[in-house]
Amino acid sequence: MYCSKCGKSLEPGLKYCNACGNRLGLEPEDKHGTPGKMLDNILTTLFLVVMFGLGILVGLVAVLLGNAVRTEVVMIIVIAYLAAVFGICFSLVRQVPKLIDARLKGAGYVGETQADRELPPRTTAQLEEYREPVGSVTDHTTRTLMNTATRRD
Repeated sequence: MYCSKCGKSLEPGLKYCNACGNRLGLEPEDKHGTPGKMLDNILTTLFLVVMFGLGILVGLVAVLLGNAVRTEVVMIIVIAYLAAVFGICFSLVRQVPKLIDARLKGAGYVGETQADRELPPRTTAQLEEYREPVGSVTDHTTRTLMNTATRRD
């Protein structure tokens, strides 16, 4: 195993590089103020708002119809209530992409593409041994055809 920052060979089980001090392994776990925890909280809140909101709506409709309230009034109340519940859900869902972006930015993923990332140069200990390049099939075929063409002439 090698350090991703300086390229020094490392012993298994280390948490920090002995040469440069770079932290090795996984990122520290989320704490309560981080985007990952806030994302979990928003999704839990969204679930609870929808479930309890629909449960309260069913109970409200049952009480209103049981008290002989006109159907038109009940429908207006139901539409207004559903609009409020879905408005709350919409405002919560709009925060999710922002939290995901913040979470990825904290992990170093946002704004980087594969071309933008550059690996540190290898040390001589990490370099592979020289390998003889494999001959090209095209070159071999061309040479073979040239030889057969010259033999015919």
